[in-house]
Amino acid sequence: MCDTILEELKSLRSDLTSQIKKISDDFAILRSGTNARLTKIESIMSKVEEIDNIKPKVQKLEEDVGDARKSLSTLEKTKELLQEQTEKKLERMERHSRDFNIRVLGVVEEEGEDCLSIIQDFFALLGLRDAGGEVENAHRTGKKRDGKPRHIIAKLYSRPFKRNLLQVAKSQESKDTLNGVRFVEDFTPNDFETRKKALPIMKQAFEDRKK
Repeated sequence: MCDTILEELKSLRSDLTSQIKKISDDFAILRSGTNARLTKIESIMSKVEEIDNIKPKVQKLEEDVGDARKSLSTLEKTKELLQEQTEKKLERMERHSRDFNIRVLGVVEEEGEDCLSIIQDFFALLGLRDAGGEVENAHRTGKKRDGKPRHIIAKLYSRPFKRNLLQVAKSQESKDTLNGVRFVEDFTPNDFETRKKALPIMKQAFEDRKK
């Protein structure tokens, strides 16, 4: 009977030893896998820390970029404002420089002509016989075009004389005398375009008043 008990104890001991070994092996595998996971986690945590350290730098760069964009926008607006102011100033200066000018249209162009004498002759035709000294200079302007004479620009000394001249040239008698030649204001290109666009509206308003 004692032999039987001993055999059972040996068998039980063997089973326990086998189970303990299996548990030990499983634990070793588990520990190995856990260590690998921990290593990965530590690596991830390290990268997260790096990212956290980079975030303030990235944020600062984003702020700098935002400030730079605002500065660029401000500079662009300032440039546009200065350009607009400069264009307006140049327009005023050009308008002032043309304020003493008249533009004469429809005068046949000839080789070797004297534009100053031509203008003085027209003054005589209009009855302005003592007006020869009112003209500072005169010259053709623009590019030559086949069949179309260039305009003559005459610079005068006096605005009152200019106003009187334009008024006289508007009369029907003067128009008949000038035979197609016209005396007009020497507008700047911008003023000319503005008046050109407004002309149909002015004509329509005039026709409406006549009804």
